[in-house]
Amino acid sequence: IYHDWIVAETNLDIPVSALTLKQFMACNPCNNQPQLTRSRSRDCLKPDVVEARVAGHECRPIHVANSETTVRAPFATLENLFEQLPDNVGFDIEVKYPMPDEADEFGVCSIFEINLFVDKILDVIYKYVPPPSPIQRPKQRPASMSRSSSTSAQQHQHSASSATNGTGTHAKSPRRPIVFTSFHPDICLLLAHKVNGDIPIMLLTDAGMSAMADCRCNSIEAAVRLCKWANLAGIVTHVGPISQSPRVASLVRRNGLAIATYGSLNNQAAHVKQQQIYGVDIVIVDDVRTA
Repeated sequence: IYHDWIVAETNLDIPVSALTLKQFMACNPCNNQPQLTRSRSRDCLKPDVVEARVAGHECRPIHVANSETTVRAPFATLENLFEQLPDNVGFDIEVKYPMPDEADEFGVCSIFEINLFVDKILDVIYKYVPPPSPIQRPKQRPASMSRSSSTSAQQHQHSASSATNGTGTHAKSPRRPIVFTSFHPDICLLLAHKVNGDIPIMLLTDAGMSAMADCRCNSIEAAVRLCKWANLAGIVTHVGPISQSPRVASLVRRNGLAIATYGSLNNQAAHVKQQQIYGVDIVIVDDVRTA
């Protein structure tokens, strides 16, 4: 579980896809006794290593996500979260797979073929959240989404078996609420094909705030077309276009899709209330206390 393309905690800007699980866990900023034998301080790096690092990333500054001013938590795997968090805690699982633009910008190589990448994630999920029977299978659009919704995955309520007991069989308990999101259209399409309506899928889009080579990523209109064609649950868009043109929210809803927003404006309570009026289903915030 890691949000960024680059693991800045290594002090070498290493792509997360280039690390083994053991190496990744060794970078954990919360480790009391770091497992890395190499110094993590730039001041301790040999001059040739520093020069190579600077030469390789002249235009890309190094951002340390786990600095003293950020909220830090232990590195974890998806399996860890399923085992350690209560079943009633919902998961918004953002599946990150580099678009060609991002691969070039961040130097990320796609080690895993996209189909295998999705399969590995689903293997973990269905180990802890068994798929419902065909009779129980829910529709893509979560029924509990309402105009006043201001949270994300917790709004999705389904019932089935989850969590395994000591014998390896599944104990009866409420089925964990899960929603998939991704900026990569092909990831959404693959998930839609593989889960077959079992788990809601929402397409993330920055609504053209930064141009992408893939035209499906450059507007809310394109996102809506893809969602309708692939029977996805809805879109998660940058809040900017919604605040500028509130009618966009009702346009998305008229197409039978849910709409969620993200962005710094969502940390202001006034903007959250306005979006409820506009008909936004889900508001993703960084600071729940202020929003």
